[in-house]
Amino acid sequence: MKSNPFAWRTLIATGLALAATLGFAGPDPAASTIRPPGYQPLKGDAKAGMALFNDTKLSTNGMSCASCHANHAAFGASFAQPYPHTVAMARDQLGRKSVYLDEMVQACMVMPMAARPLPWNSQALADLTAYTAGLQKTFKPAH
Repeated sequence: MKSNPFAWRTLIATGLALAATLGFAGPDPAASTIRPPGYQPLKGDAKAGMALFNDTKLSTNGMSCASCHANHAAFGASFAQPYPHTVAMARDQLGRKSVYLDEMVQACMVMPMAARPLPWNSQALADLTAYTAGLQKTFKPAH
């Protein structure tokens, strides 16, 4: 499936606007997606993360991670690279030069899903990140 960059930018901008309107992202949505000082990621359970990946209740707009990423859809070629790395959405929408995978999960929570980021010390964030790391291992960028 080929993604439409204009449609994704519009979706992301709409998510940012909704998140800001609802007060979820605060005055600076980028700040809520940055690992806090002293942060140590928890070990996640990919099986539990798979359930979260498909859970629309994480968002305020009926989306789940799978809404954009089912069958590896909407992952850029950079998804195959080890984290941290540059991700176009984080660069273009948040001004971030590079992100860790858990930071990108948080960015997706705030932007397309128009929700609050998950607590940094939460098992949910660890599980969702573990599942997404598993997807990364099977991802083959289109040439």
